[in-house]
Parts: sequence; structure tokens; C-alpha cells
Amino acid sequence: MSDTTTSDATTSGVRRRRLAVALVAGVVALTIGAAPASARTASWRSVSPTGLGDAVLNDVSSEKGATWTAGIDVTDWSPLALRRNGTGWTRTPQPVAHGRLDDIVAATGGEAWAVGSRGGGDDRDVPTVERWDGTSWKLEDLPLPEDGHGILHAVAVSPGGTVWAGGGLFGDDPDGYQSPLLMTRSPRGEWRNVEVPAAASVGSTISILPLTEDDVWLVGAKGVAHFDGSAWTRQRLPAQLDGQTFYLDGIARRKPGEIWVVGLVEDDRLWRRPLVLRLHHGRWAEVPTPKETAQLHGISFDDHNRPLIVGETRDPAVDPGFSYVLTMDRRGHLVRGKQPPGAGRLYGTDVDEQGRIWTAGVIDDSSGVYVPYVAVRG
Repeated sequence: MSDTTTSDATTSGVRRRRLAVALVAGVVALTIGAAPASARTASWRSVSPTGLGDAVLNDVSSEKGATWTAGIDVTDWSPLALRRNGTGWTRTPQPVAHGRLDDIVAATGGEAWAVGSRGGGDDRDVPTVERWDGTSWKLEDLPLPEDGHGILHAVAVSPGGTVWAGGGLFGDDPDGYQSPLLMTRSPRGEWRNVEVPAAASVGSTISILPLTEDDVWLVGAKGVAHFDGSAWTRQRLPAQLDGQTFYLDGIARRKPGEIWVVGLVEDDRLWRRPLVLRLHHGRWAEVPTPKETAQLHGISFDDHNRPLIVGETRDPAVDPGFSYVLTMDRRGHLVRGKQPPGAGRLYGTDVDEQGRIWTAGVIDDSSGVYVPYVAVRG
């Protein structure tokens, strides 16, 4: 196992628990397959919701013609779920008055799933899962421990219909986690807790990628784990990360046998630099990224199998709006891509059945107001 140091503390404010990464000196360039010379990149256009005063969007998801985005309405600290209605967004009523949604996934059959937390009686977060049944959101009854306070950060649905939800439970210190939280819901509607052995544990769950019932990837605060249908194994990440403080966030499959994970590495000079890891032929390697201050949150692949990676920067010289986008050039190198118009910090991305790429996040208004942001390319 690597002796890598990772952060497992929650961040302050309304943003999701996100940090950042960058290029490690001495990383060998990888041959990852350049985009076809004929591939042309479509233009971005903003499709941000209107009529919301102070809000943050944490994720976006599209499936079978339904596109959703979710986050938090900061004006009254209430969960926020918006559905695309063709030319705009429809705000859907929530089953709880106060809380937040950290992740959302559009599923088949008109369903959607969202996770986050709601305010408890003592004002401590209680993990929540919501299900959209085609007409309304309903809270799921979860197998939480007594006085189980915490938050769910990730939700995903396997091709077989199993719902996965993950996050962490708080200990006595409300600013940190005591234990990871991972659970599944069978297609029959039964929820159960999933125990990951200590040897394979990666801490609180950040992202989940269930490719099949026996091929599940888990991104946590302490690394990456894989379930093969019978056992969990913690992945051996690149040796150059040993001893470094890093944080992983988004995960996606490029093709069978090839998994990408994005996040950040702390850097003495850059503060945080973008981190991209790639699993290919059974081995993880670091993909070189630009040497600049940024952190990565989400990744998807376009119809030419080019990665589209979104995140944020704290360096106005990189982008005055603090938006950050990476894509692949014709030589197969990750480079800074064209920014969506007027974008701010970007927290999530997804690709729909038409090959269009969606991204969502927030613009930090000069007056201190959070302006929700969504853009689509294609």
C-alpha cells in the first residue's frame, strides 16, 4: 500500500467537499490516444437557470432525454433540484425544508436519484437519499445507525438497477468524518449497508462508478477501491504520489479496461495543481497536466472519446472567473480547453445521448451572491 497522505476533512461553506491537483515533476508522458484529426469541438453556450437569487449547483446528469441539476438554495438553505424543460429549467418541490443535494443521477424509466443531507433536530446533518418517481421527490428510508449524522456525496445506478449511495458519518468533531458510509438499494427497493474491509477502505465516499453488479469503482478520501463481485481491493496508485497530500473527486470510464480519476495534489509553489490518474492494462499512471494552480472535480468523454474535465482555479491569471477546463489535443496531451461563456467554478459534468456535454457550477458574483451556472456543448 502507498503511504500517501490524504485529506479527510470537510470543507467550509456551501461548496461540495472538493480540493485540487497538478502535475508532479518527473511524470512520464503517456500515450493515451489522440483525438481524430477530423474531430471538431462544438461551441459552448450558457443555459443557466433564471429566477434564482443565491444558489450553488453541485452536479448535472442526463439520461434518456431527461437532464437534471442539483445543489442548494443559499437564501433559505434548502435543497435544489432543477429539471430541463426544453428551453429552461423547472424547479421541483423538495420533501425537506432545509438541506442540500451534493449529487444527482438521471436514471431509466423517468427516475432520478439525489443525495445530500437535511438539517437534523440538533442542526447536525442527516444523510438523505431522494427518489424522483416521475412526478415528485420522495425521501428514502435508509438503514442509518442511531444518531447517524453525516452527509452523502455520491449516487450512481448500475445497469442492473442497483442504486449506490456513499458519503460519511460525523464523529464528535463536526468538521471531520468518523467513518465512511456506503449503501445500496436493490431493484426490489431494499436498502442495505455495505461494509468495505479495513484493508480496502478509502475513507468517506466521494464518487461511485458501478459498471456492472460485479465491477464497481469507489473513489474515497483516501484513494480508489474496486469491487469484483466477491471482494474489495484498494488500488495501488502511482508511486510518485507516495508521501504527497492529494484529493480525488470525479471518475469515469473511457472504454472497457480504462478508468480515469481526477482531483488535486497539494503543491508548495502552486498551492494545488490538477491531478489526473488513468488505469490502463491493470496499472494506474498519472497523466501530465498543465503546471498551474487548479483543482479538478468532474470528468466525462465526448463522442470522439476525448476527456472533458472541469474544475476551478484560484489564480485569476489562469481564468478571471475561476473556471477551469481541460481537454485533449491532437497529440493526446491534456491542455486547457475553451471555457464555457461566463463560467465560474465548475463542479460536475455529464454527456447525454446526443453527445452533448453538460457542466454545472457557480459564479461568484462581485456582490457576494452565488449565481448558479449551467452550460452545454454540442
